[in-house]
Amino acid sequence: MSPRPPLRLPVDGPGEQGTVTLRFLGAARTTTGSLHRVRAPQGDVVLDCGMYQGHRAEAEQWNRELPLDPGRVKLVVVSHAHIDHCGALPNLVRMGYRGPILATEATCALLPILLRDSAKIQAIDLERVNRGLPPHERKQPLYTDDDVEATLRLLRETKYGRDAEPVPGLVVRFADAGHILGSAAVHLTVRPRGGRDVRIGFTGDLGRTGVPLLRDPEPLGECDAFLTESTYGDREHDDESGMEERLAEVVSRTAARGGKVIVPAFAVGRTQLLLYVLHRLIHDRRIPNVPIYVDSPMARAVTQVFRDHEHLFDGEARQFVSCCGELFDAAKTSFVEDKHESRALNGLEGPAVVISASGMLEGGRIVHHVIHHGAGPRNTLLFVGYQAEHTLGRRLLDGERIYRAFGEQHELRCEVAEIPCLSAHADRRGIAAYLEALPERPARTFLVHGEAEKMDSLKGYLASRGHTGLAAPAPGEWFRIGD
Repeated sequence: MSPRPPLRLPVDGPGEQGTVTLRFLGAARTTTGSLHRVRAPQGDVVLDCGMYQGHRAEAEQWNRELPLDPGRVKLVVVSHAHIDHCGALPNLVRMGYRGPILATEATCALLPILLRDSAKIQAIDLERVNRGLPPHERKQPLYTDDDVEATLRLLRETKYGRDAEPVPGLVVRFADAGHILGSAAVHLTVRPRGGRDVRIGFTGDLGRTGVPLLRDPEPLGECDAFLTESTYGDREHDDESGMEERLAEVVSRTAARGGKVIVPAFAVGRTQLLLYVLHRLIHDRRIPNVPIYVDSPMARAVTQVFRDHEHLFDGEARQFVSCCGELFDAAKTSFVEDKHESRALNGLEGPAVVISASGMLEGGRIVHHVIHHGAGPRNTLLFVGYQAEHTLGRRLLDGERIYRAFGEQHELRCEVAEIPCLSAHADRRGIAAYLEALPERPARTFLVHGEAEKMDSLKGYLASRGHTGLAAPAPGEWFRIGD
């Protein structure tokens, strides 16, 4: 089990000095809250500004005050639109940041949906928490709608493969990371006056080659320091070619007994990938033509962004669109909007597939579906993505069958299945291949965004392949780069 990070970090590392330094403030020996700070002569650059997700009281303390001095931050770069990589942006703006926020075109289209929804969820949750409390005891949200709108005004869209220099001497270039639509690996060049360039590469979340719908990760270029995620650093995924067959088996088996497949899936990326694969299976008559319900207003909005950016799909998906019509056609999929329609799914006769957020069962409509449908042995709870430590999804996947949700105890009696090869994260072979595709091996390679034991496993794996300068930084640890 990974050690939990300290709840608070000082803004500056003691004794930190050097022309360019790199400090790890989030997603350090854990898989959430991505936040890395580059200190350069021009000022601080923040790589990702993600929300920490985990135990609620712990997450509240961690997210309340970011370990950053907004007066020193000159630039924020966002790798992609998952809440653990972008969800704290309005908090940084609330703290006073007013500089540019760089992201790809698709990420800029997704961020309004994600951040507005985050503010809405906070408001709803706090209304319940504060009910009956005197004014001086009421909690305040991490940020409000006004903070979100102020954040969105700072977005600067940057296309893949083009140099952007929003601050003199700080050059950013994005390469497609193949993780979700718009995801980017980041190449940052710091140009100190009178010194040599310092080049830093950051994968964000690195995708996999051959994943349906998405393009393969693109090469990044020369780096003095390289930061890579390590979510699946201790394993190798099953052959991608078996993923569709496994999904077809689960859906067909559940449909044969008249059950429903309940799928927790993130509204951004995983839902759309799953819809694409299901539609292909139905088109090829490899599964019954079961109704598919997406119970997530956010997923509906995100799916429209996917429709608007078909030019970012891989060649196979674009060909499917040209021969078979709209990928996410409502004739194939029903998008559930309001709570009444969501509750009506409880009385739905199977077979069917119900996809809903959140992907780790940490809230949202999916928890209601698991409570209701999970009690039926004909149904299947299908996990298609990573389940972080301490989440309900992880506990159920690990075999817990008596669980608590919404303050009450429930029993899970349905089948539980997992298709890890639907994951959008590279495994250790993919991470190594991406690192080894760099023109030269970087002097330092830092492992982030992974549980401690997975980082340690990946560190050993990379060392066995001849890589040196490897580190898995602890929260708050800093390093000089390029000296």
